[in-house]
Amino acid sequence: MGEKEQKEVLKSLASGWVAPVGPSIDAFESELAKKYESREVVALNSGTSALHLALIMAGVGVNDHVLGSSFTFAACANVVLYQGAIPIFIDSEEETWNLDPEVLAEYLANCTKIPKALIVTHLYGMPAQMNAIIRIAKEYDISIIEDAAEALGARLKNQEVGAFGDYGILSFNGNKIITTSGGGALLCQAEEKTRAVHLATQANSGQLTYDHTEVGYNYRMSNVLAGIGMGQLKQLESFIEKKRAIFDRYKDALNDHFKFLEEPTNSFSNRWLTVCTLKDSTRNIMDLIQFLDKQNIESRRLWKPLHLHEAYDDYAFHGSGVCEEIFEKGICLPSGTGLTTDEQDYVIATVKKWFQS
Repeated sequence: MGEKEQKEVLKSLASGWVAPVGPSIDAFESELAKKYESREVVALNSGTSALHLALIMAGVGVNDHVLGSSFTFAACANVVLYQGAIPIFIDSEEETWNLDPEVLAEYLANCTKIPKALIVTHLYGMPAQMNAIIRIAKEYDISIIEDAAEALGARLKNQEVGAFGDYGILSFNGNKIITTSGGGALLCQAEEKTRAVHLATQANSGQLTYDHTEVGYNYRMSNVLAGIGMGQLKQLESFIEKKRAIFDRYKDALNDHFKFLEEPTNSFSNRWLTVCTLKDSTRNIMDLIQFLDKQNIESRRLWKPLHLHEAYDDYAFHGSGVCEEIFEKGICLPSGTGLTTDEQDYVIATVKKWFQS
């Protein structure tokens, strides 16, 4: 956060609009929409809200089946349960760690009920294999929702991820590549924006009074937070450049010890987090995380696959367990855009010290 954000927030306050409506929201949505071919943007209070609205817009209801990656954040399963629908978890492929098209195709060829929707996560900023996934899903007329919460600025064949499916979602949570402190966005077709905004602003149909013909949600972003977003968005490309430089330095220094994800042909990752897996199968990733913590270095395990969570015990998982193997060996290294070269050198040296111990 810096002068650009302060200037935009002051502009928001000066406009007199602090509620979930105002010129900063309009400007933020417009600037974001420029990145996505034939998509409109609805600014919301979280990426989870965007996922939930996408399911509603896709017509997902009680007892509908919704496919999704197991290897991702819990919001992707929670929103399915919000709708009374049934999540079905699909394994990862090893190249990008995202949803495996082959497992998807095998499941659909043998399932007894065709799912209503598919949530595809672009994990850690690495684009999923969208061409294959879209081809398979469309064969069964399944709505595709792209979870690009971690992947703003990532591209496939020079097209921004989030705009390949029927709906896309973004997150501007405090840990994302740009932030509005808390926030998100829904990407939809132009003719659907009015309805999305209607649902996100309580779905009031009354004139000079409140009158509801359907359930609505208090999901809109505030004008002030949109001001922060405007300031952050101006720095997106420099943030991506910094994230990619951090990744490259880690890879160059630690390639003997870790396996790092390579970008497939025509794929561009924003490298939101530097993630990698241990090459030495005799080592325990928790031992490294605890060692780093004692040296005042915060690191994290990768996302625990959703089918391993107690909250989702009752729901099916399909695959051979690739995502479980990645989880057991994987780590997220410090990757913030505020990370200095000296700090990264300290992390690298400390990691090397652990491997030498």
